[in-house]
Amino acid sequence: MKAGLWIALAALPLCACTPGYPRLPPLPDKAPPFTTADAAFLQQANEHDLTQIGLGKLAADHARSGEVKSFAKTTVADYEAHRKTLAALAGKHDLSLTETPLANDKAQIDRLDHLHGPAFDRAYMTTIRDETRANEGSIASVFSTTKDSDLKNAATSLQKLDQGVISSAYSWLPQLAVRKSHKKTR
Repeated sequence: MKAGLWIALAALPLCACTPGYPRLPPLPDKAPPFTTADAAFLQQANEHDLTQIGLGKLAADHARSGEVKSFAKTTVADYEAHRKTLAALAGKHDLSLTETPLANDKAQIDRLDHLHGPAFDRAYMTTIRDETRANEGSIASVFSTTKDSDLKNAATSLQKLDQGVISSAYSWLPQLAVRKSHKKTR
């Protein structure tokens, strides 16, 4: 009798697990779709990355300064890694990203393609500084408009990349400036 009571007491917690309790809903197969603003930011960030990559690859052949070449190589690697993150994020949401820069960005790259040496170094650093500063507004807007945490993480990493580029550009531009000597008039 005591053994039967112990068995009944041991089986009592199992009775609480009846099939009448609600089951958890199945996990969704795909991520929820992006809003139009989210998709637009993703495309814009991709185009920004493509422009930075194109400019950096150009610097490998056209730059004179070893420091500018090294900086460009690092920039290309960083933005290519960021672009892979964007591609993975786009794939989750059934979006495809462009593979080539937009026409105005391509024109900017082509303009620098005609420069070499110190003139290229100055133009390259100025262009990437201006390009990253122009991108600040779209990064700031994504934080207030999106609810997607992955997109916010991508925007944060792009913001850090851009801040590093702007900081480097400002530190290099004075060194690359041409100092003109003034002739004394008699």
